[in-house]
Amino acid sequence: MPEETPYDRILKEFRRITSIDYKTIASILPKGRVPIGYFCPYVPEELLHAAGALPFRLMGSPTKLSHSPAHLPPGCCHFVKSSLESLLRGELDFLKGVVFSHTCDVMQGLSDIWAFQKRLPLIFNLMMPTHLGSEYARPYLKAEIERFRNFLESNVGPVTTANLVSAIQLFNRIREKVRELYQLKRTSPGLLSEGDFANILRAGYGMERTRYLDLLNELLSSLPEKVKRDDSRIPILLVGNMVHSVSYFSLIEEGGARVVSDDLCSGARFLRLMTREDMDPIEALTERYLSSFLCPAKHQGTQAHLETLMTEVEQSGAKGVIFLFYKYCEPHFFDHPDLKTALDAKGIPSLLLEVDDPSTSQGQMKIRIQAFVEMLSAL
Repeated sequence: MPEETPYDRILKEFRRITSIDYKTIASILPKGRVPIGYFCPYVPEELLHAAGALPFRLMGSPTKLSHSPAHLPPGCCHFVKSSLESLLRGELDFLKGVVFSHTCDVMQGLSDIWAFQKRLPLIFNLMMPTHLGSEYARPYLKAEIERFRNFLESNVGPVTTANLVSAIQLFNRIREKVRELYQLKRTSPGLLSEGDFANILRAGYGMERTRYLDLLNELLSSLPEKVKRDDSRIPILLVGNMVHSVSYFSLIEEGGARVVSDDLCSGARFLRLMTREDMDPIEALTERYLSSFLCPAKHQGTQAHLETLMTEVEQSGAKGVIFLFYKYCEPHFFDHPDLKTALDAKGIPSLLLEVDDPSTSQGQMKIRIQAFVEMLSAL
């Protein structure tokens, strides 16, 4: 049996972290930080970290729904349903609070239902402007970020300018390392499996960030010198909202494709949150949300979503695009016809997959992915 290398050990650690469910994760969280849940990248993690909290991203879970259907209509995505289910079961009692951002209608409704349950001590609604190109968006968003800072100072801990600058630097360094991994994954096919790559990204949303940065540095410094290239898989771009199950990435790999890049809420959109370090930190956090397109729940001009997609396809070298959408996610489905039309005009094939509970329909999804990859192989 071959000896375990440092590279294998670090990958195993990422797998271990992501395998821990909500019921037991409290045992591995750092004792010196207060865990605060959040759902969306529109919540500035840096402010939470600067206040002494542990930003803990809630990403849904593959769980049987027994409590949440009594509180939610059926036309809600599994992410919302499973998150409320976890709350009602008491699995999130380790959190001191949760932060909602003003995005889709369902998340806004979930905020009200969540507050009504009174299971967590703290709840905050960050009211993001919808029209990010408006002349009023900047002063409004800056005021909201200041309001969030004041809330944290009153309920968690002081947010000094020095601590906030330090937090911005920490998260920027993490994004730089994650970007390196994306580049390596694109240029060195076979280096990381799709499942391991998804585990690395997911782990970073639920662990102490300095430890996460250390693990990323260790991983990058322990990469095998020689890797057998695997150019047999078809390069695709994965587009959609948050992906709560590593199994989707593994299905794509098993279907004969490799994800050379993505435009996912839980993936490469995180890289667009690089924050300037040469200006007032509150101004810098405000600026980053106004200068890049993150989500179809926000308006940043009629062409922003099209330009972002076509740039990603061109830069990644993808032969096709897979849209991976939560069922009932209206903002993404509203955008899809325009995105598909733009791809069709350039002769770029695409496939739309609706996902619900990740424990179901795996076989059907795999067949559809395989058929799509076979079509791309013939081009």
